[in-house]
Amino acid sequence: MSGSVRLEDGALGELVITADGAFRATRADRERTGRIDAALIRRVLAGAGQAPAPDGTPATGRRLTVQGQPGQADRQWTDGTAAPLPASAAVLAALLGQALGEPGAPAALATALARTEPAAGTARSAAAVGTVAGRAAYALVEEDGAFGLTALDDAAPLGGSDADAGLAPTAVALGEAGGRSLFAVGSTDGSVQVWDAATGQVAHGTTGGEGAQAVAALVCRDIPVAFSAGQSGDLRAVRADDGRVLGTLPTGGRGATALRAAHCAGVDLLAAASPDGTVRVWDAGTGEQMHLLVGHRGEVAALAVLTLDNQAVLASAGQDRRIRLWDLATGQSVAELDGHTGTVTGLAFTTLDDRPVLASCALDGTVRTWDVYDGRPLHGWPAGEWLTGLAAVEGLLYTGDESGRITVWEAATGRPATAAVPAGRPGSPLAALAAGTLHGRPVLAAGFGDGSVAVWDAPTGGQLLDLPGEGGPVHTLDLTADLLLCGTAAGAVRSHRLTDGSALPLPVPHAGPVAGIAFTPGEQPLLASAGRDGALSVRDAATGADSRRFATGRGPFTALAATVAGGQPILATAGEDLTVRLWHAGSGAAGPVCAGLPRPAEVVTFAEIGGRPVVIAGAGDGTVLVWDVQDGSRTAELTGGGAAVRAVVGKEFDGEALLAAGDAAGTLRLWHLSSATLLNEAALEGTPLAIELDEAGLRIVTPGGAVTL
Repeated sequence: MSGSVRLEDGALGELVITADGAFRATRADRERTGRIDAALIRRVLAGAGQAPAPDGTPATGRRLTVQGQPGQADRQWTDGTAAPLPASAAVLAALLGQALGEPGAPAALATALARTEPAAGTARSAAAVGTVAGRAAYALVEEDGAFGLTALDDAAPLGGSDADAGLAPTAVALGEAGGRSLFAVGSTDGSVQVWDAATGQVAHGTTGGEGAQAVAALVCRDIPVAFSAGQSGDLRAVRADDGRVLGTLPTGGRGATALRAAHCAGVDLLAAASPDGTVRVWDAGTGEQMHLLVGHRGEVAALAVLTLDNQAVLASAGQDRRIRLWDLATGQSVAELDGHTGTVTGLAFTTLDDRPVLASCALDGTVRTWDVYDGRPLHGWPAGEWLTGLAAVEGLLYTGDESGRITVWEAATGRPATAAVPAGRPGSPLAALAAGTLHGRPVLAAGFGDGSVAVWDAPTGGQLLDLPGEGGPVHTLDLTADLLLCGTAAGAVRSHRLTDGSALPLPVPHAGPVAGIAFTPGEQPLLASAGRDGALSVRDAATGADSRRFATGRGPFTALAATVAGGQPILATAGEDLTVRLWHAGSGAAGPVCAGLPRPAEVVTFAEIGGRPVVIAGAGDGTVLVWDVQDGSRTAELTGGGAAVRAVVGKEFDGEALLAAGDAAGTLRLWHLSSATLLNEAALEGTPLAIELDEAGLRIVTPGGAVTL
């Protein structure tokens, strides 16, 4: 195929797909890029002459254009004319909506069909005021990633970094925890890094910016380990039960498209497939790389491991449509299996008549079985369109497809099985299947495009768990012992107990830029971060352990603040929905919603006025609003000069409440809060990034340092 396909949708945006599978999805305020499988374009072109979907009037404001196909004239369809869009265009609308993160978009595509690159962010200078080793200080992070810690009273340097610290900052915070002063930075790639402000040593943090997560679970030396990797960066290992970071395995910064773990001959094995078609194999216990397997001519999408006594065989397959078998003792290729005509999306080993058999499924809609010993094809049968998941349980094969349906087949014959069929998710694509055991019984887990995960007892089809969507569409699944591990297309990693579905803490980055970061004060301080992905992450401020992620469904967030009110840790988030929302930091429970912002707030903070906690937000048009924390009622509205508020603070002195705000135009304003009277206005030599208001006066941090008024 050559040329391009273009969808213009008045409600969603514009999608352009080129001949090599690269796509660009754009809207007035957003752009995402990625890559699709050729099967998606084939479906659209094959259905280009079909009638529009019969269930409803075609939408207006949509145009589909196909250009540059060899031997064919350019074609165009426009809704509301004699040539409305064909029904097959719905898959393009789903891709467009999924890439741009539109909540009202058509049902998402399975991630096997399209992968969106992580959202890019824009770094900017950020600052925060706090204490370092008992001294009043400020932290300043520049756009180039350099950061410094400086005393407020005499400008003495308290620490810092070289010119290039490898950061792309969006938010910064200072806090106290475990007897240490801590300095935290959130970045454009979704990562959060925390340092000891006094010593400069890294305390804890997450990597970020990797996008869709491949996962594998393994009990290694009696420790449940969760492995994960995205579309870039290295492979991470954390304890699956408490989230403690164990280390990383190098992938050359390429990330991984598929992971598989297994135990053989006393060795814990981990295999990782890279986008360039190579597969790395490690001894997971020691971190030593055992093999680099080379042979595929395209991205590897599926891996499976078969253990035979003291031998292990790895199967790998993907976009080049060929399946390769590897002897993991030597790293040598032992067979190449050719038969599929589309990207292979699933592999699973099973046993028939005491002989090991490999099953495979692909986007060509077929399931095939192969004799492992001699590589002979055994059976092949059509099983639906766009097969996206495969699992094997006791001589049965389970397949899932982009419609959300699960089908059960006899591995020996390819006929539909009479066994119980688990209920799928009609209308939500199935993205991943995994088989395991629980209390000695085989179980089947499925992950879907709406982010939900279901687990069934395989022999009876009885549903054991139904976990709601969180962290984006499911990308991969794995089971080990009594744990379920899930990686999402948005960059999150989830861990659940198979026994009751309870979530286990894993430190994962945001799927996009960090909008705000804050420490709660008190004896048990927490570190919270809010992302443009609409998620809140909360962890122990001192160690980073006990990480919790709350998918609020209310993003994207634009700012974050933290406090303790009534003895409870409270968070305030500002969002693009023109609200400030209050949350319990420990449980994620939603509190009052503070409405009335004319533009999204870029900064939010807490203060105590008249003995009551209030939350203050500075909007993008210069407006400053104040609400009561207890009930969300508005207590003040202050009008600025039209430029976005970048820093705000409120304090009470001798019963008189003052509020100071600095905007993007470099103007500082001071108000008497109860009367809403503007007391003073001053021009600054730079954009205010943080403000401290105390008996010493107003101290404003700009990219050039701190000034006192």
